[in-house]
Amino acid sequence: MERRCMLCGRKFQTESLEDEFLEKEEDIFSTPKKPSSVCPLCQAKLRHEAEDAQKNPKPV
Repeated sequence: MERRCMLCGRKFQTESLEDEFLEKEEDIFSTPKKPSSVCPLCQAKLRHEAEDAQKNPKPV
């Protein structure tokens, strides 16, 4: 399945069981929503920024 990254807009391919589950799942009472997704490059960038934010600042 081809998706577009929410952050950078780059198109990327995903192949997982979760994608198939989201496509097959249909509920009469809920409104259909697009699954939000982030490309692997942006995931790595976000993970790196989160790890840096949790580190203690170096003393001066």
